[in-house]
Amino acid sequence: MAEVLNLDALRSMKLDHYPSPWATCDNTFKETITADVFPVSHWTYHSQRKLAEALGKTGSPEWYQHNVKTRPLLELGEKEPYASDELADIWLAVAKDLLSDDYLECISDVSEYNVRKLQFQAHFWEFGPGSFFQPHVDKPHKIVTHLMYLTDDWVPEMGGCLQLLRSADPLDVVVEIAPKKNTSAIIRRTDSAWHAVTPIPKNMQAVRKVLQVWFWDTPAT
Repeated sequence: MAEVLNLDALRSMKLDHYPSPWATCDNTFKETITADVFPVSHWTYHSQRKLAEALGKTGSPEWYQHNVKTRPLLELGEKEPYASDELADIWLAVAKDLLSDDYLECISDVSEYNVRKLQFQAHFWEFGPGSFFQPHVDKPHKIVTHLMYLTDDWVPEMGGCLQLLRSADPLDVVVEIAPKKNTSAIIRRTDSAWHAVTPIPKNMQAVRKVLQVWFWDTPAT
């Protein structure tokens, strides 16, 4: 029995195969996760943002695009939370839920892929002002992704929506999933699973917060 994850809600997700396999649900967590428990330490900015800074391009379009940072909850193949002494108790409980057989069975059923045979990792992400992800297809070893949105009081003007597309054309959008707090999205990789994240305005003070679980068929590099 999961302590924090609402497995009943996750199990209710129905996989849609157009334009590529995806599913969503509300009520990801059984209780409200408040902003004050979000991790504050051990964050690392996106490598492209750091590269832009090293090249003296701070504030450039590329720097803004990659204004994204991550913090591990569970590293690849690890059974103990990363820097657990600096995590709120609720995240320790979430980590335990993610490691459970019940969760792996749930994601396997929803994604229609046996993730129990894969390795996985869970990272917190923060998308800052100006950031976005261009249309792309995940690398072949990144099989299933589970996104759990944590942004307080999200409104459309904040951007940061997950888009599923038919092609690499940024206008070829079929589905747009808002990062509303306590909702989930699952996407499964295919060779044509194009997806993107819409820009967050540069003047936006709020950040897009998400807990992301990746299931890999080979160790991530």
